[in-house]
Amino acid sequence: MSKKRKKTKKKSGIKKKLTPGRGLMYVLLIFAAFIFAAPMFFTVLSSLKTKVEIFQEPFGLPDVVQWGNYAEAWTEANMGVYFINSLIQSFATVTLLALVSSMAAYVLSRFDFKCSKFLLVFFTLGMMVPMHTVLVPTSYMISALSLKNNIPALILIYTAFSLPFSIIVVTSFMKGVNKSLEEAALIDGASYFQIYRHVMLPMTVPALSTISIFNFLSAWNNILFPLLFINDKSLKPVALGLLNFNGERGSDYGPLMAAIVITVALPLIIYLVFQEKVEGGLAAGAVKE
Repeated sequence: MSKKRKKTKKKSGIKKKLTPGRGLMYVLLIFAAFIFAAPMFFTVLSSLKTKVEIFQEPFGLPDVVQWGNYAEAWTEANMGVYFINSLIQSFATVTLLALVSSMAAYVLSRFDFKCSKFLLVFFTLGMMVPMHTVLVPTSYMISALSLKNNIPALILIYTAFSLPFSIIVVTSFMKGVNKSLEEAALIDGASYFQIYRHVMLPMTVPALSTISIFNFLSAWNNILFPLLFINDKSLKPVALGLLNFNGERGSDYGPLMAAIVITVALPLIIYLVFQEKVEGGLAAGAVKE
């Protein structure tokens, strides 16, 4: 028995050999990583340079680090105001979507009624509708209701377009939750809302984390709806502010690069921190009871 254990230990400690195919795959992955990282590296580096240095030495280090580019972009170009606006809009959208989609998913996954399958198909079809096909009726409704330059209206639009995806993901996850937990709660006298609040919501945190990150990125990067419905400079989000920055101060390349870094930094950090939860939530939704 001792010899067999030694053999198994040796086998488990054996490393995979570097075959030509595996080596080629590593080379291609490193090359792809360099291609994707190079533009961001250039942007960060350029945000710390003067305009002359950006053109003379694109990938060279700055002689003197120009931290003033960030101060100029944040204050003079109003990127600070745009950043706060995007933060409010994105977090409000994420919160509303998590609440509405979890409630709808709980009903669709746990209650069997006549229209349940139809509603699930209806939300699935909602994912197939291109955003651009409903711009005209959406614009007409916003104008008719006098909701231009209205942040709550913009949040509701974001919510409406992200709701089908959120409901499908959370419903798929909730179908995999063990029903014995609900049965035990019902025996203890819990109401359906209490089951949703104290049983289903804690069990659905991975799925809610997944859709929240996707919805945050979608709301943060959306430029089409703010471009159509927001004219007030004090209400513009960061993506639209960056577009205006490029038009008004397009020759100030240092502050422009700093504004790009400000726009991209928060979504990138959030995704890097929570990427395991995103992958875990999507994988867990595929596992059924």
